[in-house]
Amino acid sequence: MSVDTELEQNRIRPLPGLNDITTQLAASWYVALRSEDLKQKPVELKMFGQPLVAWRDKAGRPVVMERYCSHMGANLADGKVVDGCIECPFHRWRYDSAGACAHVPGHSQEVPKLEPIPPTARQSIYRTTERYGYVWVWYGTKAPLFPLPELPSADVGNKDYLNLRFSFDTKTSVLRIVENFYDAQHAEAVHQLPISAFTISVHDDWRQSQDMEGLAKADAWFGGSMEFKVNRYFGVIGIISRTLGLNISKMQLHFDGYPGGCIMTVSLDDQVKYKLLQCVTPVDKNETVMHMLITMKKADGAFRNAANLIMYGLQTRQAAGYDVAIWNSLKTDGGGAFSKYDQLILKYRTFYRRWVNKVGQEQPGREPEARVNVPEQKNTAQAMPSL
Repeated sequence: MSVDTELEQNRIRPLPGLNDITTQLAASWYVALRSEDLKQKPVELKMFGQPLVAWRDKAGRPVVMERYCSHMGANLADGKVVDGCIECPFHRWRYDSAGACAHVPGHSQEVPKLEPIPPTARQSIYRTTERYGYVWVWYGTKAPLFPLPELPSADVGNKDYLNLRFSFDTKTSVLRIVENFYDAQHAEAVHQLPISAFTISVHDDWRQSQDMEGLAKADAWFGGSMEFKVNRYFGVIGIISRTLGLNISKMQLHFDGYPGGCIMTVSLDDQVKYKLLQCVTPVDKNETVMHMLITMKKADGAFRNAANLIMYGLQTRQAAGYDVAIWNSLKTDGGGAFSKYDQLILKYRTFYRRWVNKVGQEQPGREPEARVNVPEQKNTAQAMPSL
């Protein structure tokens, strides 16, 4: 083997620890389901490989807990909510929003309830919150380590913005989805973006972003950006824009990432057009639901709003479908011959690894799967010159 060949093989050899986290789950907030899908009746769902049930307590707050009753294993999703508790369909044992058994019926009117309640009669629960039209659960530690990312324009009831939500079922891992935003090179190959040059930057100062202080203080914020020089609009945007006589020369993407997703701000020629919240539901190994929420400020007139929804909303949905097709057939822990174009991905994997290593052993329902703690790699990603 020549010296030149040996040097080239060493250059592209996968760095240790960069692929062993692609199938592992970081401590973070994850979407359980859409708020509109959780009404009065319990809903059966699966997350983190565990069978769960979601329901609402007397105050309307979401609860996510183990699906099978601690008494005889009946499916609580087949039960109902009674007096702010979920009632098992088998023996009518009731569990409150903290997972404690609140009532065991007796055998007659003279003995209306059983006391004392067995101490092992309880259901493991996940911490939940509700915002942006989703029910979220915290995974990884007993108490959440950081808040949800801030995106006020996506709050339910904000009448100044148009919001579009959609989702895709995928056959890949969480990391493969959430790191995809940081892959500049696939923009031309997969999405046919007419690029003449681009730059990639990693951001270390969260103050360049709005409303990211909560994540930054918990070391749960990841910042980056891309700028593409383009010759014209593309896809659905291109058809409509050419009809209207429009054109652009520059597309800018700003990323405010966290361990379970990202907020992407999209600007065209320095004008912000919309923001996109990418979040996920980890169902099981290599089974993940990707959710996208697009939020854009309302324009004057119904026609302009409809055009914006088509240009930015439906175009993004179509583009996401191309990514899903790739993810569903790739080897989740494959690859490793990285190039300089992958700097942002590698930097995010270093960030993501820190939150994988925070996952504790106190998860509801079962012990987490074995994972590898990998020492952090020094990453020297810098802003890249135009190509």
